[in-house]
Amino acid sequence: MYHYPRRVENYTVPFLWMVGVILFMAFWTIASLFGFFWVVLAAASCDLGLRVLKAQIMARRRVRNG
Repeated sequence: MYHYPRRVENYTVPFLWMVGVILFMAFWTIASLFGFFWVVLAAASCDLGLRVLKAQIMARRRVRNG
């Protein structure tokens, strides 16, 4: 007898909100401790890292799908 998992609640939107809140608090802390320049540097680093990660994922999908 097979027991298929039931549908679960979608927590994507709350997760994205909390990531945004945590990043806001982190950047605010960096700004208060080190200044505005370091916030811009940290945000640019996060952006670059996410773009590289997305490019790698897309490249893997292209290789897998032919």
